[in-house]
Amino acid sequence: MKEYQDLIGKIIIAAAIIIAAVIIAGAIESAGVNIHQGLAYAGEMLR
Repeated sequence: MKEYQDLIGKIIIAAAIIIAAVIIAGAIESAGVNIHQGLAYAGEMLR
């Protein structure tokens, strides 16, 4: 029974890591889009 509980715990931790990675990847992508838009706007203002 102990090995089974240990396996379930490791699966839950692995799932949490994957979910966190997806959330962080989305945040990084959004930040990149915002930076790109800001630089494009600044470039247009300098013309």
